[in-house]
Amino acid sequence: MQASAENSEPKETLLSSLYEYGSSHPDEPSTCARFIEFVRSHDDPLQRSCLPGHVTGSAFVVDPAMGRTLLVHHRKLDKWLQPGGHCEPGETAVQAAVRETLEETGVSGAPRIDGIFDIDMHPIPARGDEPAHLHYDVRYLLVAEPGSTTVSEESRAVEWVDLDEAVRRNPEPSITRMTAKARALRYRT
Repeated sequence: MQASAENSEPKETLLSSLYEYGSSHPDEPSTCARFIEFVRSHDDPLQRSCLPGHVTGSAFVVDPAMGRTLLVHHRKLDKWLQPGGHCEPGETAVQAAVRETLEETGVSGAPRIDGIFDIDMHPIPARGDEPAHLHYDVRYLLVAEPGSTTVSEESRAVEWVDLDEAVRRNPEPSITRMTAKARALRYRT
C-alpha cells in the first residue's frame, strides 16, 4: 500500500527509526518486527482513524540526573503512566511525544538520546463510539528540570517521582522496562 503524501514523511521517518531501534535492541525482536509490519501495512498508521490500531507517541521524562521521572495519573485508564498520546496529521511520533508532554504536564522536555527509547503495544478498551483497539506506542526519552507542573483534563494528577516509586505506582512490564533502561543510561554516563 502507498502512504498518502501528507503522512509519508512521518511514516518513513518512523520506519527508519524502528529499523535502527531493532538493530540496537536485539532482545526485542518480536515486538520490533510486529511494529514494523504494522507500520508498513497501513497507509496512515500514525492517524487515530487507523484501526484496529495506530501509532502513538509518548515520553519517559527524566530529570537531568536521571533519578526521577514525570508521571501522569490518567483519568480514563485510572493508572500512572508517562505522558503521551495521538499524533496530529503530518506529525511524527517524537513531535507528538513532545507536544503531548507539554499539553498534559506543562513541562517542556528535550530529547536525551537520538531515536526511540522504547516501544510497546497495549490494548485500549472501547469507550463511547471508539472501538477497542491497539496503541503501538513509540517512546522517547526526554530530559526536563523538575518544577511546577499543570494537570490537564485528561489527568487526575502529575508528579515527579523517583524511579522506584514509578514502578510501585505502575508495576506493569512497560514501566519497569523503561525505568531499567533509564537506570542503565544513568550509570553509563
